Amino acid sequence: MTLLCKFSKLTAIATIFTATLAVADTAYTQPAPPLPQSYPMTCRGGGTLSIVNDGSDGVQIRFQPADGAAPQGVSPGECTWSDRALRPGEPTTICDYNTNAAQYVSLLVQSNQYVILQVYNDGRGCMRVTRVGP
Repeated sequence: MTLLCKFSKLTAIATIFTATLAVADTAYTQPAPPLPQSYPMTCRGGGTLSIVNDGSDGVQIRFQPADGAAPQGVSPGECTWSDRALRPGEPTTICDYNTNAAQYVSLLVQSNQYVILQVYNDGRGCMRVTRVGP
């Protein structure tokens, strides 16, 4: 067997091995689970609303629940759903651990500013932000 023939066989084996690894990698890689359904929550800045930075890009925003849905009015420091008031036991803390918090946090210190956030109840005491805007 010539040196060229041995090299060709080794190249073919290496190609098959690489292709097998690529297929195995895609077969065992699972996509990230989808985020839960989010809903629009309207918040008005100011009032007793408190914003706590977690030391990196994240924030926790504590608010008072409004008496009704957003179209009925939101007082400074309150947040509410677009279609109803918060139910008893729903979290009154918004948690945002992404860099998008910088987009709206500065507005929440002003009582004449409103922010709409897409959030979901994470079941651990937080309304998690998935997107900023309606």
